[in-house]
Amino acid sequence: MINPIRSFNVKVLGWFWLTLLVCLLSIAVPAFVLQQLDDDDHLNTKERKYIESVADRIDKQMARHQDISRINWRRLNMQERSFAYQMMIVDNNLKLVMSTEPVREYLLEQFSSKRFWYFMQSEHPRTINIEWTRLMGPVTLSSNPDWKLVLWRPERPRPLDVFRTFPVWGILAVFLVVTSIMSWLLVRSIARPLTRLGKAFTAVGNGQLSHKIDIESSDSTDRQYAANTQFARLFGQFNDMTARIAALIQNQKRQSADISHELRTPLTRLQMTLALLRKKSNDEGIAPLLERAEKESELLNLHIQRLSDLTTMEARAIQQGPQRFTLETLLTDLCEDAAFEAKGAGVEWRHALLDVQVDVYEEPMLTAIENVVRNAFKYASSSVSLTCELTAGQSNERDGQSVVIRIADDGPGVQPEELACLTKAFYRTDSARHSETGGLGLGLAIAAEAVRLNGGSIAFSLNEPTGLIVSLTFPLA
Repeated sequence: MINPIRSFNVKVLGWFWLTLLVCLLSIAVPAFVLQQLDDDDHLNTKERKYIESVADRIDKQMARHQDISRINWRRLNMQERSFAYQMMIVDNNLKLVMSTEPVREYLLEQFSSKRFWYFMQSEHPRTINIEWTRLMGPVTLSSNPDWKLVLWRPERPRPLDVFRTFPVWGILAVFLVVTSIMSWLLVRSIARPLTRLGKAFTAVGNGQLSHKIDIESSDSTDRQYAANTQFARLFGQFNDMTARIAALIQNQKRQSADISHELRTPLTRLQMTLALLRKKSNDEGIAPLLERAEKESELLNLHIQRLSDLTTMEARAIQQGPQRFTLETLLTDLCEDAAFEAKGAGVEWRHALLDVQVDVYEEPMLTAIENVVRNAFKYASSSVSLTCELTAGQSNERDGQSVVIRIADDGPGVQPEELACLTKAFYRTDSARHSETGGLGLGLAIAAEAVRLNGGSIAFSLNEPTGLIVSLTFPLA
C-alpha cells in the first residue's frame, strides 16, 4: 500500500501549490514592504478633482457665512454621492475641528501617530488606510490655512491592494524567476533517482549482476532516494529483477558445471578402454582408427575442461573477493613466462607495464590476459607485444581514469566482419578451422568473461600491416 503522503502524484500536486504560494509571497512581501515605506498612494485624476472641488465649495461657504457652524455640511456631502465619503477638518495641531459624521474613537487615537502626522504633512493629496478607514487628503483650505480637509469612509483593507504598489513587470519577473527555480528543483528531484536507476541499468548491462540500489541501509548513499514511495518501489523491483537474473544465470552455470563433471566419468572410462584395446589389438589396420578415437576423446575432454573453467571461474573469484594490485606486480610473472615461451618458439616478445593500481579478481584477470597472450603466440609470425597506457581524465588526476592493456601480434589476423564474433563461445574463424593452430574457440570467450567480471571491457582491431590487436580496459583503483 502506497503511503499517500509520500506518493509521487501528491508530491507533484503539492509542489504546484507550493510554487504558487512562493510566487504570491515573493510578490506580496516586497510589495508590503514598499507599502510600509511609502504607504500613501497618489490619487487618480477623478479623486483629485473631487477633493479639490469639495475644498473649493467649503471655501466658498466659509467666505459667505464666516462661521463654520452655519455651513450645511449634509448638503455639501450629498452633492457627490458616487464617492460616498464623509468630510472632516483637521487643524495643524492634528485636532479634529469638525466632521460630517461622528469619528470613531480608535481612529481619533491614531491622530497622534507618526503615520497620520506624515500623512497630514503631504504636499499633495493622497490616500491612506488607518484602522479600517480610508482617508483621502489633505487639502489646505484657502479660507483658513490652519485647517486641512480630509475625506474619509470606513473601508476594510483589501488583500489585492498590496499588489498595487508592485509594477506589472516586477510581478512577471518574480513569477518567471520563482517558477523557473521551483520547476528546476522539482525536475532535479525527479531526475536524480532516474539517473541513479540509469547507472544501475548500465552496471547490470556491463555484467555486474550483483549491483543493487541499497535503500535499506542507513549509511547508504542510495537511501536518499527512498523518500518517494514510487521510486522506492521501483528500486525494489529493480533489485528483485537483478537477483532473479543472477540466480537464473548462476543456476545455468551450476548445471553446466554438473554436466561437465558427469561427462568426465564416462569419458575417462572411454579413454581407458581405448588404451586397453590398443595394447591387446595386433591388427595394424585398426591402429589408425584407435589413434583417431583417442585424439577425439582428448579433444572432447579438453572441451569439457574449458567449459568447466568458464562456468566455475566466476564463482571462485567472487568467493575470494577483489584485491588491490599494482599492474606491474600483477603481470610481471606472466610477462616473464611469456618471454620464456617466446624464446622457445622463436618469436620476439616485448612488454611495457605501468605502476598503477587496480581492484580486480586476481585469477580471472590473469586468465584473461594469459589466454589473449597465448592466442597471440599461436598465430604470430615473428613478434608479440604487451603495452599499457592510461586513458581519459587529467594527467594529474586519476579519478575516472582507466588503464588499457594492448596485446598485439603480426599474424594473419581475421576478417573485419569477424571481429565482433571473437568472444563467442566455440566460435572459430574460417582460417582456424582448417589450420593446425585452430583451437576450441573458448580462449577469448573465457577472457571476455573474466574481463567483464572485473568491470572492464575487451575490444578487437586489426594490426598494421597484418595481425590482431586485443585491447583490455580496466578502471583504476
